[in-house]
Amino acid sequence: MSRDLLFAAVQPPAPGGEMDHKRTVATALELLDRAGCSGADAVCLPEYLNVLGCDDGTWSDPPPLAELLDPVADLASRHSMCVVLPVLEKRGDHRYNTALILDRTGRIVGRYDKTHLTASERDHYGVTPGDAYPVFDLDFGRIGVMTCYDGHFPEVARLLSLNGAEIIFFPSLQRHITASLLEVQLRARAVDSCVYLVRSSYGYPDDVAWTPGMMVGKSCVVDFEGTILADAGPRVGLCLQQIDLDRPRLKERSFGGQTGDAREFLYQDRRPGTYDRLTRP
Repeated sequence: MSRDLLFAAVQPPAPGGEMDHKRTVATALELLDRAGCSGADAVCLPEYLNVLGCDDGTWSDPPPLAELLDPVADLASRHSMCVVLPVLEKRGDHRYNTALILDRTGRIVGRYDKTHLTASERDHYGVTPGDAYPVFDLDFGRIGVMTCYDGHFPEVARLLSLNGAEIIFFPSLQRHITASLLEVQLRARAVDSCVYLVRSSYGYPDDVAWTPGMMVGKSCVVDFEGTILADAGPRVGLCLQQIDLDRPRLKERSFGGQTGDAREFLYQDRRPGTYDRLTRP
């Protein structure tokens, strides 16, 4: 038995300079279409795609969701692919950093509201944090989502894994982090929770010189052993990787000589009764 699937991460240009929000979104949709034409089963788009590069007024009153959702849903349906679409969404009197989960028909089947907000999200933009870690059963398996700053907290990936996520989609910005540090973070989250990761962020066109302090891009796919299988680097583009979700997650049990399922060993050897300090401020 195997579940061979093609996963994709879209890396559109970061807004700034001559690159405005509309061009960023247009390029993201072009890359999403390319992913569909390549046969992608599931695609991750980057954080805040509907407002990144816009003025504060737009962040205070985000555009109607349909402006971006409709073309993304159309591509999802046309290519029969699932899509993770991260947006700033206004619901009632609150705004959330939300990842919308679209199935192969373009229908919204779930939402994840980012739980760990940066200071600027809370204090400047007035975003409301989520308080749950849902997982979503798609036709190929169970997925979870963590968004940008969530990745700095190992509890997020662990909770998603405990809830049965086989693969975690990781839309992000993460401006102020080096590529090497980000790689450590990605590998650690994948290994510690025995999951695949699909990360999506923003890059730069070939005619823009990358300098330290700019976003590092690094839309990528990481396996449960911490191997980076595909990496878009710092440039605008598309990251594609075939994965068999039924690939045995084998390892040798630490000092036991026994070979078996890495996830089973991981959770058999956990001692949650000793972790009460994690729930205190």
